[in-house]
Amino acid sequence: MAGLSRRHMQAVHRLLRERLEKVPRSAVWEQIHRRFEIGEPRDRHLSFDAEQRRLLREQCRSAWGFDPLEGVPQGNRREVASDAIDEKIARERPDDRYVLVKGRLPEPLPQLASDLSVRVPVSGLNPDAIGQVVVIENLDSFDDWHAFRSPAELADALVLYRGHGGLARGTRNLLSVLPEHVSVTVFPDWDPSGLLIALSLPRADSLLVPVLSEALVAKGSPEHFARQHREARHLGNADLGGWQAVWDAMKAARISLKQQHMLAFGSELRRISLGEIGSIPGTRQHWS
Repeated sequence: MAGLSRRHMQAVHRLLRERLEKVPRSAVWEQIHRRFEIGEPRDRHLSFDAEQRRLLREQCRSAWGFDPLEGVPQGNRREVASDAIDEKIARERPDDRYVLVKGRLPEPLPQLASDLSVRVPVSGLNPDAIGQVVVIENLDSFDDWHAFRSPAELADALVLYRGHGGLARGTRNLLSVLPEHVSVTVFPDWDPSGLLIALSLPRADSLLVPVLSEALVAKGSPEHFARQHREARHLGNADLGGWQAVWDAMKAARISLKQQHMLAFGSELRRISLGEIGSIPGTRQHWS
C-alpha cells in the first residue's frame, strides 16, 4: 500500500460503488494502476470490466484491511484501526478534538500558574462557564502571554493557542460552539497574515494591536510584509469593519511586526473592536 492515501482509496470506492467502466488516467489512477496492475490503459482512460473490478476489490481488501466497496473507514485513528491496516488514513487527526489553553480555565478545571498551560479536549470545556477568550497566533507568545502589556480587562480570559493542523481545527471547533455573550479577542502578528488569521476565524470580536513606538517600528520587516502579497490582496477586497483602520496603518507602514518584538520592547497592547470606528495606534501620530 506504499504511497497510496485516503484519496486513492476513495477513488477505488467510487469506481466500485458506481460500477464505472472507465476512469481518467489521472495521477491518482496512474498510482493505483502501478500498485495493483489492474485495468486496461486506453488513450486517456483506464478501462475496467466486471471481473477487473472484482479483482481490484479483492486486492485492495487484502492490502488495506477493509472492503473498499463499503467505503473508507471514518473517525479517529483508534476507530479506523479496527478496520484498516494503516490507521493514519483517518480523516480526523489526533489534535482535532483538542485545544491548548491557559489563563482562567472554566470550572470544574483547576486554575494554573500563569506560565503553565494544558492540552484538553474541546468536550472537556464548558462553554457556558467561559467569560471571554483570547486567541494567540504564535506558540512562544502564547507561553509568554503573562508578560505582555495586555489590557486589564483580559486578565480573566481563557487564553487559547491558535495552533496549526489539528490544534487549529480544535480551536475552530471551540470557537464555533461558544455562546454569543462570550467575547473573542485575537492577538496575531501585526501584518497582513495576522490580520487575515483574525478575519478567518469562526468568531472574532476584537483585535489586539501594539501601540507603535519608533523603536518597535524600526524592528519591522519590509521583506516579510512584501511576502504576504496574497493575504494583502484578500484584505483589500474584504469588509474589515472597525479593523479597516488597522489595515490602513499596515499598508502605510509596509512592515511586519512580530509578537516577539512587541514583547521585547514592552509594547502596550490595545484592543480594537470589529465594530469600532476611528483612528488606531498604527500611524505616525501615535508613535512615542
